Amino acid sequence: MMRKIIFHFFLLFVIAIQAQQHIAFSFGETPQTLMLNPGSETNYKSHYGIPVLSNFHFTIGNTGFQMGDLFSNDSRSFNEKFEKVLNQLEPDDYINLNTKIDVLSFGYRYNNKTYISVGFYEELDLMVYFPEDAIEGLYFGNDPFFNRSFSISQAIMKADLMGVLHAGISKKIDEKLTIGGRFKIYSSSLNVETNNNSGSITTTTNNINISRLTLQNLDAGVSTSGIDNIEEDVLSNTFLGGNLGIGFDVGLTYHFSPQIEFTGSILDLGFVKHSKNTRNFSAKGNYVFDGINFEYNSDDLIDYLKQLGQDIDARIPSEETGDAYTSWRPMKLNAALKYSFGERRNKFCYTKTHKQYYYNSIGFQMHTIMRPLKPQFSFTSFYEKSLSQKIHTKFTHTINDYSSTIFGAGASLQLGKLHVFGALDNVLGVRDLSTLNTISLNFGLNIIIN
Repeated sequence: MMRKIIFHFFLLFVIAIQAQQHIAFSFGETPQTLMLNPGSETNYKSHYGIPVLSNFHFTIGNTGFQMGDLFSNDSRSFNEKFEKVLNQLEPDDYINLNTKIDVLSFGYRYNNKTYISVGFYEELDLMVYFPEDAIEGLYFGNDPFFNRSFSISQAIMKADLMGVLHAGISKKIDEKLTIGGRFKIYSSSLNVETNNNSGSITTTTNNINISRLTLQNLDAGVSTSGIDNIEEDVLSNTFLGGNLGIGFDVGLTYHFSPQIEFTGSILDLGFVKHSKNTRNFSAKGNYVFDGINFEYNSDDLIDYLKQLGQDIDARIPSEETGDAYTSWRPMKLNAALKYSFGERRNKFCYTKTHKQYYYNSIGFQMHTIMRPLKPQFSFTSFYEKSLSQKIHTKFTHTINDYSSTIFGAGASLQLGKLHVFGALDNVLGVRDLSTLNTISLNFGLNIIIN
């Protein structure tokens, strides 16, 4: 028996190498499912997250290319591979980085129908869209692109580093319905985001010089906070020391029958008001550049670059301010439908009763994140299997912006009062790194009192 437990424990940590959080959603054996759906059902008296280790999540991915597109071992030069990647990039391709660490996390049962959870986590989220026109212009220069307009609107990005203090409640209304909500206080330490940039750059021929560069209808801006103290206070400001905001999560679980269950949630419906350490940059106007006609006069030397800079400033006025601004959080939508079947199992609950579960279930779930350009959407089908009352697994297939062949697995293991969970997503990508365009990590350790 001990050898079997050790084997499953080892298997769990092998599985925990990577994960995306859609595996944890509606996976009720893990306390962290309350963070994805505050209306999740709980069947224990309390849980206590091991500080920093209760939930660690890291993911990075891009939709424009795979690693093998740039680093495959073939006869092509890197420049050839890079140019091919440029040709296949689209304006809505992006790179996304997200990491989240639960610093503190615990929950307790107020009564038979009410479960309360509180905690504090830190999150870094970066979203950058590939500015295809700008990359091509910098790489090739403007010579191959006469009469082509390069759009400035493709310069879209948003970066956030913040701490989140939260408190949630899950309420069992009756045997069919459980609802929940979570209140959040955001403390933003660092924020950078663009402001609906527009305009174009076009190179044409003229009668004076070889080319004319036209900057038309430029209206660009970027808002920042926390940039000036990024080295000193970037971490300390995540705990109620930065720019503050509020947000809400809501969710529910509903049983159409003992075997059919629906779960859904809306997360991070909120905003941050940036008023401390803010720096906003903007520029607006038109400019035509026909080159510089150099005239040498030893008695009257002309600073042509200074003249050019003054001319640009006059025609395209720029401004830097410390004005306050509001940043909206990327709202997330989750929904899942699950059908349970097969052998039943009984679990001893906090009410000193036994609740019936099924050893197998199948279903599908949808996950959407609201982003600056368009929502990120993913669809997942899954199969859950309980190997025993202490070991539970989940296997998934996901279709999203990154790929249509993302296969994953998750596991939850109870060793006495110690609960360990982890998940692996994108199995095919891990097996062959050349096909990898997304990778993530998710695992956690908690103490659960039944």
